[in-house]
Amino acid sequence: MSMEYVLLKDGRRFSLDELRSRYSLSIFQVEHFYAVCEFMAAREALSPIEHKALVNLYALKSSRVRNLAALAYFLQTEADTCKRVAVHEDGIEVLQAFVPQQSQERVSQGPWRASYITRATVLFIVFKAVLHRLFRLFDRASGISASMVRGWVDVTASMYGQEMTDSRVRLYPFPYGVLRQWRFLRDCRRRGLDVTLSGLPYGAPKVLRMLLSRQPSARLVVAAEVQAYQRYANELLAQGVERVYTSDEFEIAAVALYETLLAQGVSVVNTAHGVGLYAPYVAYSEFRGVNFAQADFYRLRYPSLHPQVRAGKNTRLGLGTVDEVRELPPSIVLIDQNFADFHCLAEAQALNSIRESLERLSVDCAVPLFVKVHPNSKDEQVERPGRATLARTWEMLAGYRPIFVTVNSTAWYDVQGYGPVLVCDERSFFPEIYFGSDLERFRLEDLESRVQPLFDPARWYDAAKCHERRGVSQS
Repeated sequence: MSMEYVLLKDGRRFSLDELRSRYSLSIFQVEHFYAVCEFMAAREALSPIEHKALVNLYALKSSRVRNLAALAYFLQTEADTCKRVAVHEDGIEVLQAFVPQQSQERVSQGPWRASYITRATVLFIVFKAVLHRLFRLFDRASGISASMVRGWVDVTASMYGQEMTDSRVRLYPFPYGVLRQWRFLRDCRRRGLDVTLSGLPYGAPKVLRMLLSRQPSARLVVAAEVQAYQRYANELLAQGVERVYTSDEFEIAAVALYETLLAQGVSVVNTAHGVGLYAPYVAYSEFRGVNFAQADFYRLRYPSLHPQVRAGKNTRLGLGTVDEVRELPPSIVLIDQNFADFHCLAEAQALNSIRESLERLSVDCAVPLFVKVHPNSKDEQVERPGRATLARTWEMLAGYRPIFVTVNSTAWYDVQGYGPVLVCDERSFFPEIYFGSDLERFRLEDLESRVQPLFDPARWYDAAKCHERRGVSQS
């Protein structure tokens, strides 16, 4: 297979993987990317529901589609730097559709003959299907329960604590944490809840075809997933289910389940799995997100979705509130994120540059600098010579009025009420995706000049109170 590349006018040459790594993963959470996923899925000419599932699969699991979207984004934003693009025919088609008129040379490397998903993705889905079939053997549900909570681990209780007491709680396979799920099941039983293991009725013939296919097939994955979810919808309708509480916008074919249920008058409430954006095609009566910008994303393709901002999205931290610490000396707090674990190269580079800039400011202004370490970061990832003090807990930041700085951590929400937060707005980072509008943004070149004025108590207090109010009155 020929090598695909982009040749710049200055002589530098990038593979598509290298080109993609120049950008934040945020470019894969904007409408440009989802339009590329739609375009690629439309080439398969599937049924409407399978098309939706395929778009979701490409959006969440296809490195190839991400590479093509990154290439189109590059030519939309930096075309004047490019001399030649050499890609396979699917890439040429994407460029003709999304960047039709450009001056650079475009060279076809012939048909793209590989799959759009990996063998590892297929094997994981097969493994998931087997687990679902096993869970069905232990489904102890009996009688009719009009309300059900779809759950996996203990986070379900934080989302639907009250609803769990009045519903049947169904727990589905969670291969990322078997012991964690077992503890959750045990706790539910100790509380006397109506809880059972459950699984989707994956069809053995389709799963076997998917497993035995000579090349990983996105079409076969979609067919197996859609069939399982539609079958499950019919089972739930036969059981008299009228309300479903869930958190599964990351499942590629859940849309097939809920479109069927909603068409029969079932109410479906989804609570956001996190701050990010997952499958573009969903179907819910109500979506409880962390901000309205997130709900607006899902409403694009399901307009009847009713958005709500989750109550109690903040975490109670071991710090003094804004009013309690306003007279204390200032500190700078860089919120660490474990980007290296997820190969987020652009974000990791930005985090390192931010830390270097804040180290300089800390020395120049004699203001302490803390790095609030991510729970999953290893010591060797955050320890380095310098002025910063590593804080494994929020309590270690006590005694100061903190100025928080982040790339795009969900701690932006946690620290509301504790201090102002500056978020990174480098090219391709798009913080509004995660946090809405009206943000305290910075670029690397102006970070120090944005932080330093907040050393003043009055300006710090105004900025902190502004952040405390963010998200409360958006609509």
